[in-house]
Amino acid sequence: MSKKFQVGTIVLAAIALAMAIAWACLNRGPWYDEFYTQYVTRADLGWGQALGGSWLPDNHPPLYYALARATAWMGAVETHRLLNLAIGVLTLIGGAVVVRDVPRLLPASAALLLMLAGNQWSVMSGSELRSYFLSLCAGTLLALSLSALSLTCEGGSRARRAVYAITVLVAFNTHIVTTLIAGALIAPFLLAGLVRRDWTYARAIGTAPVLAGTIFVAICLIQLPHWQANTQKFWIESGFATARWSIEYALLRTLEANPLVLAGALLGVALMGRDLMRTRSACAGVSTLALLASGVVLGLAILVTLHLLRPMLIEKYLTAMVGAVSVGIALACGRLLRGLGPRATALFLAVGLPLSIWGLVLNTGTAAARYSWYGTARFIARQVEDCPGTLVHVDRFWNGDVMAMPPADNLAVGPWAYREVAGRFGFPLEPEGSRRLAQSCPTLFWAEHDSLQRFDRAMILAHLRASGFAVDAIEVHRIGDGWVAEAAPNGAQATGTAGSR
Repeated sequence: MSKKFQVGTIVLAAIALAMAIAWACLNRGPWYDEFYTQYVTRADLGWGQALGGSWLPDNHPPLYYALARATAWMGAVETHRLLNLAIGVLTLIGGAVVVRDVPRLLPASAALLLMLAGNQWSVMSGSELRSYFLSLCAGTLLALSLSALSLTCEGGSRARRAVYAITVLVAFNTHIVTTLIAGALIAPFLLAGLVRRDWTYARAIGTAPVLAGTIFVAICLIQLPHWQANTQKFWIESGFATARWSIEYALLRTLEANPLVLAGALLGVALMGRDLMRTRSACAGVSTLALLASGVVLGLAILVTLHLLRPMLIEKYLTAMVGAVSVGIALACGRLLRGLGPRATALFLAVGLPLSIWGLVLNTGTAAARYSWYGTARFIARQVEDCPGTLVHVDRFWNGDVMAMPPADNLAVGPWAYREVAGRFGFPLEPEGSRRLAQSCPTLFWAEHDSLQRFDRAMILAHLRASGFAVDAIEVHRIGDGWVAEAAPNGAQATGTAGSR
């Protein structure tokens, strides 16, 4: 009976998480980096051209871009995001293979799904057309696979070995921060086997990283000059404070994902300590948790050190670590669940599941409410609907800093994104060289991705006048990370009725 409750919890939590991600994908507006992904993986871009001209010159390995290009038929950003659901399903299947081979991990897996369902990063990364959700899944499945290897001291069935190898390959070739975290997670487990001179175990751990690492190094040799050039002037802030805050934020969102599972993990650690004092047979569980924790600490130490040398760390890059920490909490909670009777286990899971779903609902709303290009676009669409003669201008100047950044695709993504969003909301954009002003309706000047709020009304008006627009006054509507500057109808300005507001 206890096993049925655990499996049922896994299934229900996975279904709830999938529904939430799907809803968020379809109801959340895109932001700049998603437009970048969509642009470099569009269907009319050949594979060879995309790999050589766009993916390899980028800051990260090209795996996620390849997956996005293979699913370019899914259409607009919102529907294209559903690629992440397929990644999640494959991860769940991989986890099921591992747990079927090591049944001892079933209670921990139930706790793990509760942690993932209630975690802000699951929905946030799952509803973006970026590689962060793939990193989350890779970090989670890697930590689970390493735990299975540690508990059994062997590679297991052919299916489990395949899951481990594929997971390592993905983890090493998705995102540079994910690569570093994955390597750090593997290192303590491999070292433990070498110290024990357990060569079978060491081969089971180390073969896949050697092969995956070879592929990563080969790609890295091509990409390294681009990485160095792309990050000479980078937007990530330097200093220890930035790294510390990023790690703290990612960890806190993970720890608060499900308070009941966290409390169960603390009790589970206490039980592990008691077990260790009573019998050496408990060493496997304790050492597995210790090795996983050591890998997380090692990974964070490496990342902080590298960040101090060259800024590279923000909280969303740490989703692989979020997955590994979730597995660690789940392993500790799993020890508690193994000690409870069927009724107590059922009660624990029956209370834990609604807690995760409540968190899931809140996190889904938070994800959908994130700033996007659609906030300003909706405002413009309403203005055009109210006065069909409204003219809308965009200007490369407003995004000059981003467009000047390597890779070269940044030069084209901004103008392309404005056209895509305008087309979606059904309003036309003026040609780039146009200086027309509407006579009987407002003229709107639209800018997005101004997250630093660099442009105030005086700066905007000065640039418009210097560019040849005969406007005397504007009203600026700041919406999210963008803004719309509104000039009164040209006839009203000509008669002096348009004041500066």
